[in-house]
Amino acid sequence: MDDVLWESIEHHLPPQKLHIGRTRSDLSKIMKGILYVVTTGCTWPDVPSQYDSKSTVHRFLLYPCEYSTYQEIFNELLNKGYDLKKIDLLSILLIS
Repeated sequence: MDDVLWESIEHHLPPQKLHIGRTRSDLSKIMKGILYVVTTGCTWPDVPSQYDSKSTVHRFLLYPCEYSTYQEIFNELLNKGYDLKKIDLLSILLIS
């Protein structure tokens, strides 16, 4: 995921909680985990651990769904000139 695309997405995501206890999850890895499920059609239990735990990735999916965040992200990408049909989700997943 290039920096411009990530910056367009990042500010729409829920704020990170204060660091208490376990280390915080990397939001870009979690987002890549969501994209992995969407592009491959795998089930949540099959999410590779490189994207964080399956429960973390799934839980993170729910926030943007509840608050229409995905629509805001897509609208911003369209306004910035991205052709959503041409965004290669598979290459986003492969770049770590």
